[in-house]
Amino acid sequence: MTLVNPPWQFYSPVKLMPLGLSYLGAALREEGRSQVTLLDLNVLISGPKGVLDRATRLVEATKPDVLGLSCTTVQAPFVIEFVRRFKQGNPGVPVLLGGIHASSGAREMLDLCPADVVVHSEGERTLAEVLSVLERDDWTSRLASVSGITYRSGRPSRAGAGTEAPASSSGVAIVTTEARVPIEDLDRLPFPAYDLLPPMARYQPLARKPVFSVMASRGCVHHCAFCSGSRFWHGQRWRSPENVIAEVKWLQSDYDAGFIRFEDDDLLVRRSWADRLLDLTREARVPFSCFARLDTTGPDTVAKLAAAACAEVYHGLESASPRLWGLLRKDMKSGVDLDRCRRLIRLELDAGIIPTVSAIIGIPTETRDEMRGTVDFLAQLRAMGARVQLWILTPYPDTDIVRDWKDHLAEVDRWERFGQFDVFSEAARDAYRGLVSKYRHLVPDFWMFSNEAGVEETGRLLVEARRRLIGAFDFV
Repeated sequence: MTLVNPPWQFYSPVKLMPLGLSYLGAALREEGRSQVTLLDLNVLISGPKGVLDRATRLVEATKPDVLGLSCTTVQAPFVIEFVRRFKQGNPGVPVLLGGIHASSGAREMLDLCPADVVVHSEGERTLAEVLSVLERDDWTSRLASVSGITYRSGRPSRAGAGTEAPASSSGVAIVTTEARVPIEDLDRLPFPAYDLLPPMARYQPLARKPVFSVMASRGCVHHCAFCSGSRFWHGQRWRSPENVIAEVKWLQSDYDAGFIRFEDDDLLVRRSWADRLLDLTREARVPFSCFARLDTTGPDTVAKLAAAACAEVYHGLESASPRLWGLLRKDMKSGVDLDRCRRLIRLELDAGIIPTVSAIIGIPTETRDEMRGTVDFLAQLRAMGARVQLWILTPYPDTDIVRDWKDHLAEVDRWERFGQFDVFSEAARDAYRGLVSKYRHLVPDFWMFSNEAGVEETGRLLVEARRRLIGAFDFV
């Protein structure tokens, strides 16, 4: 089997190894499947010219008997077009999709391209079962036994390969099986199979010691209206702190890791667990960054973070308006206000931790004064020494805010009008210019919410804020 990470970070000098695919590769290998290829096109294809042709040649060179592709929102237009092209030349090779965009829009993805199966949410167990079914001659009729997938029932997708016809019009039904029970004991999963990827020098050629991502948990206990993470992961589950630190030490010994990025949505939400993890991290003596909510961080946790060698912490403020915290379902704890947030940022700076505070404008019902209040608060934090980010709220699919405020959506090319993107960078837009236009409805950068101030005023304020906060924006 070949597992593919599609290209999207063109010209970026620093890239991270694909964590999800590396977990899948390790899980398949543990199941006894030694013929697994991880193909990271994001690092193998560095420039935007001829992306589809180059990707097709690289994938076909691996001679896959089954092909799997990761599909986030930024990768969706490429995945759709690539699968069409690949199936034309390889109609008998089953194609599987996974990742948050494919999971949330499985039926749409199977209508738009001739892929055969979408694996929902985490894929370690599901993928192994799908591959076992695919070994049978009558696999299309046996997929119903696999939980956690959406697939074509009736006949293989080779019948519709390369056509514009949706699955429903080609005589093939699209079926979603029952949801899979999430993996409870995450400690039983093997560490990511980074040895199946290109050497670290291809990812971070200028780094003295490489940076690695680590997920100490999966999911989130919160249900913010603009995020689908909790739905994708089915709540939040934690690895044991001992298992997490075993991975960190493995990365240090086998890959000379010099920095760890904890990718958890909120590393500190489960306090006793976080205290134990930070104690062990302190012993490992490796600097790290993490995400943490402003209401789960306090003076005592700042001290623990600093003692454990935390170098950076990322906070999602979202807005300086408590009213909008409610609309966004931030569910801030009682007693949390802007003064507390300001004091917390000062504590982190004094402890030698670099805080980044992110906020958004363009929220439904948001007023001009609320937008300006958010910008003013970011300016205060910036003057203190914090890094700040300001974004237009991006309407990602499968989020409650899109469902609840769909009538407030306006079609706006935010890049052309305001020089702002969230999904597609300038290089990615250049590489996929035709695809971005063709699948415009899938690209959130073409949409934004209209608030009380209006689209034009929101964009004008963003441009004004960028000048005011010059150097503060760190688009990664």
